[in-house]
Amino acid sequence: MGVIRRLGLLVALLGLTLSVASQGYHRKKKDAFPPQPTYEKSHWYFGPGVTYTWSPFSKKTVDGTSVPDTSFHSDLSQQARIGLAAEFGRYHLINKLYFFRYWNYGVNYRWIQAKERYTDRMTASGENTTIGTGENSFSDHFINAHVEISGINKLSDYAFLQHTLGATAGYAIGSKRTYSDHLPGLTETTNGRFHSYLYYKLGWGYKVNKKSIIIPSLEIPLLNIANWNNGRMETPYFNSQYWPWTLSVRILLARPYRMKNCPPVDAIGVPDGFDPGGE
Repeated sequence: MGVIRRLGLLVALLGLTLSVASQGYHRKKKDAFPPQPTYEKSHWYFGPGVTYTWSPFSKKTVDGTSVPDTSFHSDLSQQARIGLAAEFGRYHLINKLYFFRYWNYGVNYRWIQAKERYTDRMTASGENTTIGTGENSFSDHFINAHVEISGINKLSDYAFLQHTLGATAGYAIGSKRTYSDHLPGLTETTNGRFHSYLYYKLGWGYKVNKKSIIIPSLEIPLLNIANWNNGRMETPYFNSQYWPWTLSVRILLARPYRMKNCPPVDAIGVPDGFDPGGE
C-alpha cells in the first residue's frame, strides 16, 4: 500500500506540473537563476524551516496477547507535533540538461517529535475492561548530510515551480523516549539513531534581486532506507507510523564572476583568466 500511495502522490504532482507548464507559449520567459558568465555557476545556500511529524496512516487499534476466551488490545491516538529545521550547503547550476536546473549538497538539522496516547483493554467472555491508559513520546534531533537535484517550470521572469529529488543520511545527536505501555504481547518498536531516506520536495521560487532567490518548499519522505520499513514512507515509533514533513525556505545566493588571474595591462580581447561559464 505504501508504494501505491507514493505513486499516486507523484502522479498528482506530475499532473500539476504539466498543467502549469502548458499555460501559455506567447513569450519565452526569462531565467530567474544567475546568468553566466556574469555570475558564478556555484555558490552557497541556507535556510530555516519547521517539521511537522504526523501519523495519517497508523492503526487505531493494535492487538496484544490472545489466549482462549481472553485477548488484549490497545486503542491508539497519535498527536502530531512541530519541530525545527535548518540547512546549509552549496549549489551548482546546470545549463544544458533539459528540465534540471541545479544540483546541490549540504548539511541539515531536523528535530522531529510526536506522541502516542493509548488505552489498554482486556476482552474476556465478550466483556471489555480498561486496564491502563497513558502516552508514549519521542523527540529526535538529527544532523544529516543531503544531496539533491532540482528541475523547474518557469511561471514568469522571476518565479518558478521547483521539483526536487533528494537523499539524506544522518545521526540523532539527541534522542529521548518515554515508553510506558506494558500491555501483554506489545513491545517497543522505534526508529534508531541512524537513519536515511529518499524524499521529494515541491517548491515555489522567486528572484528577489540579482544576488538572491528564495524558495519556500515542502519536503515529503518517500522511502526509508537505513531503518527499512517494508517499503513504507513512514517511520515506526512505538506502535504507530509517523510521517515527518518539512516546510523550509531556501535562500540561494549569487556571486558575481571574478577573473581567476589579473590580465596584462596591454591585453587585447578576452583575458586568459575569464571563464565563460560553459559546461
